[in-house]
Amino acid sequence: MKLLTKSLMSNPMVFAHRGASGICFENTMSAFKEAARQKADGIELDIQLTKDGVPVVVHDVDLFRISGIRKRVSDLQFSELNCIKVGKKFLRRLKGHRIPTLREVVSFCELNDMALNIELKETVSERPEFLSEIINIAMLLENLHLSSFDPDILKKVKGIDQSIETALLVKRKTTDWNFLEKYDFVNGFNFHKRLLREPYISAMIASGKKLRVYGVTGKEAIALQPPSHINGWITDFPGRFKK
Repeated sequence: MKLLTKSLMSNPMVFAHRGASGICFENTMSAFKEAARQKADGIELDIQLTKDGVPVVVHDVDLFRISGIRKRVSDLQFSELNCIKVGKKFLRRLKGHRIPTLREVVSFCELNDMALNIELKETVSERPEFLSEIINIAMLLENLHLSSFDPDILKKVKGIDQSIETALLVKRKTTDWNFLEKYDFVNGFNFHKRLLREPYISAMIASGKKLRVYGVTGKEAIALQPPSHINGWITDFPGRFKK
């Protein structure tokens, strides 16, 4: 698998956060198609596992926020989940979306020559025996990295295939900022724009790892003149970064 090298990163890559979710409903094929239309370099999405182990593209394990149905993804067979419509309240019954599978979105990225950032969510951490299947599906893509707030699942990724690019989603309170070198099983850090301040940013720069910022809208001063240590943006509004 070809890793994203610094030669490809003269300008920060633009990842559409859950697709172009500032315009379309998050983590749907509509959002991913809009991201491609806006010329995003890649897609950022979330993976949960159904009861029968199918990796599906959805952020919340509880479906209530996006569907109005109090069901957990991990309690449903894929055939049951596939019948549930998600979308904005009052619109989803008429204009609801189906939850895509990881395989569908990987095929979409391959056809549109887009990179992919897969965030591994809690149901993957709970059932790491399905990690190899997720990796086998995703490895069809050349420009790929797997991210998570859970360092243990990223260690398992490297145990399966050392060449896979990984990124830890860091937090102000739970990340060991004094010893970032201990995260030797990741190639990068993905972090919220709130951490674009001291002492966090200096610590991450000193690590020498790839740095990608999420929570950006494209209107921030740093987005207009990105510093060389920023390797990627993860945004709901990819088109603003591609003008």
